[in-house]
Amino acid sequence: MKEFITRTTTAFFLLIAAYVLIKYVPPIYFSIILFILVSMGAVELVKLTGPGIYSPVIIFTNGVIIALSFVFNKPDPVLAVILILFSTGLFFLFSIKQKENLNTFVRDMGIHFLVVFYLYLPLFFLFKLKELHPNYLFFLIFVIAIGDSAAYFLGSAFGKHKIYPIASPKKSMEGLAAAILFAAVSGWLSIRIFPVNVNVSLWGAVVTGGVIGLLSQLSDPIESLFKRAADKKDSGALLPGHGGVLDRIDSYIFCAPALFYIIEYFWK
Repeated sequence: MKEFITRTTTAFFLLIAAYVLIKYVPPIYFSIILFILVSMGAVELVKLTGPGIYSPVIIFTNGVIIALSFVFNKPDPVLAVILILFSTGLFFLFSIKQKENLNTFVRDMGIHFLVVFYLYLPLFFLFKLKELHPNYLFFLIFVIAIGDSAAYFLGSAFGKHKIYPIASPKKSMEGLAAAILFAAVSGWLSIRIFPVNVNVSLWGAVVTGGVIGLLSQLSDPIESLFKRAADKKDSGALLPGHGGVLDRIDSYIFCAPALFYIIEYFWK
């Protein structure tokens, strides 16, 4: 009971903070706060993966390059990727001075790229969604929250067929079906609560909600694999009852870019 109260209290304050950020904070300041949050998640991910050679300066610099390409379109996305490859390659070229370092070179370099392309790149689509219209972010949060809640409660009550027993032992096919169904319905409901600047059909909102519900249930257990590999329950302990920042943003890794491109190619 105490854990439930702690978890609920933290969630309440997180929702208030998210509402203020989305509704009232200008895009440029929103991007700065988003960068800080993603960087906190990046630190947690690095601790979970434990590279032998690690440069926070390189990772944060590469994160800044991604952020600038989203916020100002300079550098353009292709140039941003080239700069990230260049900076990371040079770092390892001049950092590896002993043969022993070669034992973990491939893994260490992969982790540096992983943090950038697994976190900074997809999560900065949250900025693009706010740029399109703040209500798209409310749509995303609402749909993911409803889908996750349905998966948790109905999966706990009726779940018998496990999907990813190693990554997320409690997730089941029944919970996944509940997540997709309730997320689909919440997609329709969200459009009525948070109207957007395009005319999306009823079925468009329903299908989008279902897709987001599905992707959320896929995105979360992938992050869980990092924790299982490190033998950790949570990515951190910053948020009472919720773990770390990475534990709270993992569902958006797949869902933020998916919603952006659904809007761009189907809603418009």
